[in-house]
Formats: sequence, structure tokens, C-alpha cells
Amino acid sequence: MAYQVSGNLVLGLILLTVLVAIPMKIGAHVVKAKYTGLIRCGFAAFVGLLGGALVALFLGGLIGGSLACALGFLLAIRAMLGTSFLGSIGLSLIAFTVSALGVWVLARIGLLLAAPVATGVAV
Repeated sequence: MAYQVSGNLVLGLILLTVLVAIPMKIGAHVVKAKYTGLIRCGFAAFVGLLGGALVALFLGGLIGGSLACALGFLLAIRAMLGTSFLGSIGLSLIAFTVSALGVWVLARIGLLLAAPVATGVAV
């Protein structure tokens, strides 16, 4: 049985790992989270986004959508990686910084390219 692997699929998985899972793993190590595996950190980011969306859906009208989404994300990260609430805040800040550095490096070596910008409207 032979499998074909698309280059775009492989590139997408590399980008997802570099921009999401590795920054979460580094943040988890820094804040001494209970779970620091690469797959678990990547999955925690996905669950955090879902948790943020759900909390924003239910509590967004009471405390504001952005605050509710951030709170849901932090609570999901806390639950998935076994850290304190302040640890999840620190982990998120570290992961954001490392992810921004990853975007910069990938753009620098040419793997991440900006889309062309439209300069006018055709009539």
C-alpha cells in the first residue's frame, strides 16, 4: 500500500508545529507545567481556542467577548497542561513571543511569504 504525501500538507504540518506546538512546549517547560509533551501542547492550543469560543459565546454579553475568550483560553490551557492560572498566563505570553520569533525566522528563510496586496479596483 503506497501513500502519497502532498508537499503542502507536509509544509502545513511543519508550520503548525513551529508556530503552535513548539512555543507552547517551551512555555510549558518554563512555567513547569505538569504535562509538556509536544502533541499535548499542540492539542491544548486547539482545545484552548474552542474553550475561548465557548466561554465567549456564553459569557460574552456579560463581561465582553474578548475578555471572555481570553479567560476561556487560559482556563483550558490550565486544565490541559496542569499549571496554575498565573502559570497559564505566563505560558501564553511566552508562547506568543516564541511564535512571533518563529514567524520572523520562517519569513526570513522564505518559507512564509506574504500574499500580494491589491493596489486598485478593476472597474
